[in-house]
Amino acid sequence: MIFEWTSLNNVTSDIVDKFDCGEETFNDFLKEQAKTWMSEGYAVTYVAVDKNELEAGNVQRIYGYAAVNSTGLLYKNADKNKYLSCAEIRMFAVARSLRGKEAVDLDGVRYSYKLFQALMQELYFISTTYIGFCAVTLNANDTGLGLYKKFGFIQSDQYIPPDEEEKIDIENCTPLIFSFLDVNALVTLFS
Repeated sequence: MIFEWTSLNNVTSDIVDKFDCGEETFNDFLKEQAKTWMSEGYAVTYVAVDKNELEAGNVQRIYGYAAVNSTGLLYKNADKNKYLSCAEIRMFAVARSLRGKEAVDLDGVRYSYKLFQALMQELYFISTTYIGFCAVTLNANDTGLGLYKKFGFIQSDQYIPPDEEEKIDIENCTPLIFSFLDVNALVTLFS
């Protein structure tokens, strides 16, 4: 199966209602808040679906989702301030059936990693085609921290995030960043 990221608006509400990642906060966001955030300009939500089903206009299942917005970070440096334009992944969830050590493709790669890699490829395309940004930032909960670090995200303690923004109440998050400018970024994205 080939996953395709598409707008939440391209999927019917009955398919959205079937999504289950195993974490109530993330399920509720997709079902109850995502469309409001889109209409109010807080974040755009993309869903990962089967590419063939999408092309046939018959999406049967959501395999994951990501709510993404633009943001900026200020580099903490006493000598000089540096602004970094970013995309922020506000929410990312993978369907429960595609999570865990046994949820792997024929190459032995976990589906959660493949979905996240496809999302990052899409964000790279957006950054080089539609709106420029050179990094992706997110706040990782304990469930996703290993995935993001495996992908190459590093802690972003040296950056100052925006002060005022609506947050989803998720405890113990670690701020992370992935730079498209890193010499190994394209290898990570496309290997």
